[in-house]
Amino acid sequence: MATSPDAPIILFHYPFSPWAQKITAYLSFRGIPYTSCHQPVTQPRPDLTALGVNYRRIPVMSIGRDMYCDTLLILEKLNELYPANSDAPGISATRPQDRALEKLLEKWTDVVVFKYAAGAIPASLSFMSDKTFTDDRKELWGREWTSEHQDSLRPAALVVLRSNMHFLEHDLLTEGRDFIFEGENPSLADIHAAWIFTWLAAMPDALPKDLFSAKEFPRTFAWFDRYTEAVSKAMKKMESDGKVRQLEGDAAVKEISEGPFGEKQLSIDKQDPTGLKEGEHVHGYPQDTGFTRRDEGQLVGLTTQEVVISSKAQSGVEIRVHHPRWNFAVERVPSGGA
Repeated sequence: MATSPDAPIILFHYPFSPWAQKITAYLSFRGIPYTSCHQPVTQPRPDLTALGVNYRRIPVMSIGRDMYCDTLLILEKLNELYPANSDAPGISATRPQDRALEKLLEKWTDVVVFKYAAGAIPASLSFMSDKTFTDDRKELWGREWTSEHQDSLRPAALVVLRSNMHFLEHDLLTEGRDFIFEGENPSLADIHAAWIFTWLAAMPDALPKDLFSAKEFPRTFAWFDRYTEAVSKAMKKMESDGKVRQLEGDAAVKEISEGPFGEKQLSIDKQDPTGLKEGEHVHGYPQDTGFTRRDEGQLVGLTTQEVVISSKAQSGVEIRVHHPRWNFAVERVPSGGA
C-alpha cells in the first residue's frame, strides 16, 4: 500500500476561489492536514513566481518540491498519495459504476457548467468595477470582462444554469437520499456536483430568486444546505484539531525550497502519441483559460494522466511542475526558444 509523502501539503489559494473550495472541502472531509498560503486574487503572484511556476490559475498545491496544477490533478494525487485509513477515511467511490458517475460529474461541472457560471456573475458587484480585476480576468479568459459584456452574457448563462439545475432536481437527486451516494456524509461526487452551484448561491444576486428557488428546486436546495453545512462542520473540526496551518508566502517558499520532493519516482510513457522523450525541453499550458502563461523546462514525467516539467525556482533549486493531460497541452520548445 502507498504511504503518504513526508513533506506537508501547502495549498496556494484565495478563499473565494470556487476551485480552491473544492480542494479545501475534500481535505476537510477526509481530515488531511494542510497548510494554507493565501494568494492575491489577481496577478502577479510573487510566491508562485519565486517557485518557478508560471501557471496562473488557483489553486496550486505543493507536496515538497512537487507543485500540482489544476484541481483535476490535485484530487487525483490526493487520492493516490493519501490512501484511505482510519485517520483519513476515503470519500471516493469504490464501485465501478459509481466511479464512472463521479468522473462524469467532475467533467460536467468543469467543462459545461463553469463557463456559464462565470457568465452569470452580476456586473453590479463591486469587483466588476475594479479595472485590475477585469483586466486580469480578460487575460485569463481571452475575452472582455467589461460590465457591458458581462450583462450581455448573463441571460443565456442563466438559461443554461437553470437547465443544469433541472438535471440535479429531476435526475440526480430523485431517490430521496441525503447525498448522491448512500451514506450520511458527502462523497467526492457531491463535491464535484455541488461546488459551482453553492459558490454561485453564496454570491449576491447571482441566482435570481424568481428563477432559482427552493420552491422550484426543493430537492436541490435542500441538498445544497446539507452539503454546505457538512463543509462548514468539517472545516471547523479541522481548525479545532489543529490540522490547518497558515503560512505567509516567504515562509512557504523557503519551506518548499528546502524540502524534499513529494514523489519518489516518475515515469515516461515511451509510447505517448506526442513522441516526447525524457529530458526534452518542453512547455505545458492549459488549453481553455490561462493559456498565455506556460511552464517551461525539462520533461521528467509523462503518462496518460500527467506531465511533469523540471523547472527552477528563483533560488536555483529544482522544482517539478505537474500538469494533467486533460485540457492541457505539452509541446517541444524549438531550440531558439518558445
